[in-house]
Amino acid sequence: MHDQDATGEHGLAVTVGLLLLIGTALLISCWTGPVAAFVLIATPVLGAYALPCLFRALALRRAVRRLLR
Repeated sequence: MHDQDATGEHGLAVTVGLLLLIGTALLISCWTGPVAAFVLIATPVLGAYALPCLFRALALRRAVRRLLR
């Protein structure tokens, strides 16, 4: 029963997050235009997706450099 509660809470959190993202995108689109709204919304979303991989790659490069010295 606990797993179903956690799954339901996770689904609710994702739904609320998407609604906030869509609402913010619509408001920004009304205020600044569609291109600026896309850039303002896509930048943090892509950053949250790409930055952890980038940080891991940079840390790996740094570790390899230290080992090679």
